[in-house]
Amino acid sequence: MFQFTVLAAEGGDLPPFMTPHLQVLLWSIFVFFTLLGLLWKFAWGPIMHALEQREHNIQKKIDDAEKKNAEAIAKVADYEKRINASKDEAAAIIAEGKRDVEKLKAEILAEANAEAAKSLERAKREIVLAKDAAAAELRNSLVDLTAQIASKVIQREVKADDHRRLVSESLQEIEASKN
Repeated sequence: MFQFTVLAAEGGDLPPFMTPHLQVLLWSIFVFFTLLGLLWKFAWGPIMHALEQREHNIQKKIDDAEKKNAEAIAKVADYEKRINASKDEAAAIIAEGKRDVEKLKAEILAEANAEAAKSLERAKREIVLAKDAAAAELRNSLVDLTAQIASKVIQREVKADDHRRLVSESLQEIEASKN
């Protein structure tokens, strides 16, 4: 076979282990490229495929996380909207309660005023009835007193019923003449 030798600059030979042999060099290049091809096909391809698969999985997880984040943000906004609606509803219920209390207060005051007016009217009627009863009693007493005075004046006893009748007629005539 063909042997390749490199001469040193001073004209000396290199030691034999440093001398490249063309056949070894060619076989080394052949083995290198063959190994490179095998690695490319059987190692580099699966490694690249695994890396691409991993990249795809990571991207999918990122997309899922972003989607879930967007859903969470939407839910938070929905919950905030519900909370605000609940606050508004609670404020409306409180306002309605205040209106009901004011209405009830007004009704109670009106009822109390009406009851007071009824009590005042009843008291006035009772006063009028008491006044009329006192006047009737006074008339009866006056009639009896007049009958007693008249019987003493006449020195004879006239029946009390006759005197009462006479005095009552006189009082009725006086009252009729006033009207």
